[in-house]
Amino acid sequence: MLKVSDVAAVVEMATARGAVLVDPPRDWEYGERQATIDDPYGHQWVLNQTIVDVAPEEWGGHTVTPRHRAL
Repeated sequence: MLKVSDVAAVVEMATARGAVLVDPPRDWEYGERQATIDDPYGHQWVLNQTIVDVAPEEWGGHTVTPRHRAL
């Protein structure tokens, strides 16, 4: 998975240079936009862009309290 600032622009640039689009850009209810490409060298990449911060409760999840690590 690769975090990018603009999924659509990276997909366009990558496919122009020989990558194959596996899954087109899709907006998810949890506030992320993702697409999947195969690069010319056989590696698969999931491109990820945060489009909005969404509380987990808004998409069916739940907020948890982080565990604290012992020092």
